[in-house]
Amino acid sequence: EDYLDLPSIAYFDENKNLVINKKETGFVDLDKFPPITKYFNHYGPIEITRGCPYGCYFCQTPQIFATKLRHRSVKKICEYVEIMCSKGLFDIRFITPSLFLYGAKTAKDLNLKEIEELFKNVKKIIGSKGKFFVGTFPSEIRPEHVNKDTVELLKKYADNDNVIIGVQSGSERILKLINRSHTLNDVYNAVELLTKANFKVNLDFIFGLPYETKDDVIETLNFIDSLLTKYNVRIHAHYFIPLPATKFQNFLPKDSFEMYNQFFKKLKNKNIVYGNWVKQREYSFILKKIFENYMCV
Repeated sequence: EDYLDLPSIAYFDENKNLVINKKETGFVDLDKFPPITKYFNHYGPIEITRGCPYGCYFCQTPQIFATKLRHRSVKKICEYVEIMCSKGLFDIRFITPSLFLYGAKTAKDLNLKEIEELFKNVKKIIGSKGKFFVGTFPSEIRPEHVNKDTVELLKKYADNDNVIIGVQSGSERILKLINRSHTLNDVYNAVELLTKANFKVNLDFIFGLPYETKDDVIETLNFIDSLLTKYNVRIHAHYFIPLPATKFQNFLPKDSFEMYNQFFKKLKNKNIVYGNWVKQREYSFILKKIFENYMCV
């Protein structure tokens, strides 16, 4: 098949004219696109879902893969699990924008029956030799998806004892401005349920987000402090970097580093906070200088 007819690609024709093919329309069957490369013998986490309906303004995922959810079938995913096991790779992880969206048609309708079918079959294939890691990188969980039923699925099938929840800010105002579509109360509820189920909870935060003011930083630090006081959580810290094609691609980071840094320095347990947020802040402000010098921002 002539690859020049493929939708969504761009190329220069024989006359050096730029040709941009139309985008693919209609349903895309992920089962036709393998997430592993047997030819090169490269294996890793298996992509089970593509697309994200939330559209957070800092994130590239909905821009690259759009907002419509597409899922690989349980049967096809299990085929790839079997291939990996045949290569002696018994530790299985998934890639997905949000773990509990698997099988769902929309963000509001979780398909727990399909999720359990997938989990059950994967565990059956890997047997006692394997480990099944879900709800941690790279298949994190949105806080509003944590309830008694989803926690029970994790307890029943997951071999990991820790999970990662995307929070991003402790300010309700900022959560709305970045289009997160969840509340701080959702986070409290998620941490409470997971802690009761004996999971160690890691919380993703992004510092220096656009629109962040001193009051927002104080709210975020108070929120973090309230969680640390009551629960044994860890903070996975990031610093805002404007990514191409996102709603925030032309926004500069807020310089709130010192407020966060001073707070974390006072903590007795220095292991509570981890991540590359200090280095990310350096990258972010290099970009800021480029913006200011060359783009008149």
